Amino acid sequence: MKTKKIEVCNAIQISVNCKRNDSTDIKCGGPVMLGYDFIVSSDKNLEKIKTFIKECLKDNNRPFIDFSTQVREDFPVKHIWKKKGIKKCIEENGVW
Repeated sequence: MKTKKIEVCNAIQISVNCKRNDSTDIKCGGPVMLGYDFIVSSDKNLEKIKTFIKECLKDNNRPFIDFSTQVREDFPVKHIWKKKGIKKCIEENGVW
């Protein structure tokens, strides 16, 4: 049997609330808020990342309401978002 090692770290999930969802979709089980979820390394300056995200949203004419954060322990390092990926995600995913 082969053993696989997965590198993990502590991370922070940044939920970016951009727009309230349609009431019909909410009644059918959809989320209340539409937006983005980015999981970043806990080693990064959280306020700088939030400022970067706000700038990307503004540059791409995306709405913004607020942020919420949550600590994620033992998160796979290969799934951590970098600035380049965050910027690309916001640029390519239009208004809902």
